[in-house]
Amino acid sequence: MQADSTNIAGKVVVITGASSGLGEAIARYLAARGATVVLGARRVDRLQALVEDITGDGGKAIALATDVTDAAQVQVLVDAAVARYGRIDVLLNNAGLMPHSPLERRKIDDWDRTIDVNIKGVLYGIAAALPHDDHLARGRRDRAA
Repeated sequence: MQADSTNIAGKVVVITGASSGLGEAIARYLAARGATVVLGARRVDRLQALVEDITGDGGKAIALATDVTDAAQVQVLVDAAVARYGRIDVLLNNAGLMPHSPLERRKIDDWDRTIDVNIKGVLYGIAAALPHDDHLARGRRDRAA
């Protein structure tokens, strides 16, 4: 079955965890179908290589070093997308990790890191993007009136 790309072309998509795995694959997939991708991850060298691949194939992409455990860095990523492209259509909070040790080992630092990336990182992304969502902002203004 062929994927319908009519809803993808022209969209501005911010992707966290974009330097490898699913994030990288999603970025390539969407860019190949006409989306503009704004990529964030900690591994800048991999991000830059991905941007070069996408733009070399005629796609649109930018990347910023982003650690999703730092709300300010996530805000910079989202703001860069809006500053450069005027909006965000989709935010893919893809960054995530999973410690691979039995619970009885009590690797509490791993648990904390998992919560920071997998939960707080998602919330930081939502918090960064919400002020740029015109539909939601309009609804908040209407309720306040």
